[in-house]
Amino acid sequence: MVAARQAQYERTRGPQPDTWGAIASRFRADPKRELDPFLEKLASFLRPDDVLIDIGGGAGRNCLPMANHCREVVNVEPSPGMVEEFRASADEAGIENARAIQSGWMEAEGIDGDVLLAAHVTYFVSEIAPFIKKLERACRRRIIIDVLSVPPPNQSPQFFRLVYGEEQALVPGPDELLPVLDEMGIAPDVIEISAASARRPLPETREEAIKNELAFGWIAPHDLDRARNLFIDRFDELWLETRTGFARRGADDVRELMITWEPGGKT
Repeated sequence: MVAARQAQYERTRGPQPDTWGAIASRFRADPKRELDPFLEKLASFLRPDDVLIDIGGGAGRNCLPMANHCREVVNVEPSPGMVEEFRASADEAGIENARAIQSGWMEAEGIDGDVLLAAHVTYFVSEIAPFIKKLERACRRRIIIDVLSVPPPNQSPQFFRLVYGEEQALVPGPDELLPVLDEMGIAPDVIEISAASARRPLPETREEAIKNELAFGWIAPHDLDRARNLFIDRFDELWLETRTGFARRGADDVRELMITWEPGGKT
């Protein structure tokens, strides 16, 4: 599934040297903000002397707010653009116990921690069993995988179909991940946190909804104007107006799930 999605993405969008870096600023958030339900739960697993490893931590949206709850946070992130945003965010907030290692998880060496977090990462991992095994080897106490019930790349098949005239290849989500863990003898707790929109507010206007979709990065630059016009013409087919803003149709009830266990497969 991961390979099929990547191949389709490169064919329709074109290869990018730093796919996530191009939109890294969208993934920054104030490290000093009030904790949302997911971050509150994450903080509950941390002890003052812990080292938190955030695998694929991007611009630090999850791990930087945890700096006050543990001894150190380490972001293992392959995207240069994301690492740049992470360091800028930490510096601006005056956070001194946070550092980034620019590396993919499987390539990183000599990294271990008390709590390991992989938030919205497993959607893009083609060799999932080695990825999980390395989490277990590197973790002293608690592994946390954060996913959405419908992965973000899978929330826009109708948009993709409209722009490119073909069905979108889907990435693996919790329905694929949990059987893998079961086959590996891991019995995690699955904690439903909240509606996904509780963490990232929905756009409040039609123009903002269209602008957000165009900025996600899956549309080729030369297709942006055409896509905008299609979204304007078919807006009511693509978005649903809710009491908190405009949600993609079919994604208005997406839930955030925390999949967590202790190394060795214990919950």
